[in-house]
Amino acid sequence: MFREIVGKGDLLNWPVVGLLIFMMIFAGVVAFMLLGLRDKRKLDEIAALPFAPETVEDNHTEGGAGNER
Repeated sequence: MFREIVGKGDLLNWPVVGLLIFMMIFAGVVAFMLLGLRDKRKLDEIAALPFAPETVEDNHTEGGAGNER
């Protein structure tokens, strides 16, 4: 019964392709985390990002563009 359902469906290949793409991306992220982040300084820098002070200045003016004083 399973072979009849899978054999007749032309669109049943797309979920498998999507799963394979997901698994490749997931494996790439895991490999980067395990192999690419061995530098202790880089790991500490990434860990401190949520607590870093804002460095980008906000140049937003009230009322939108054209409100120059």
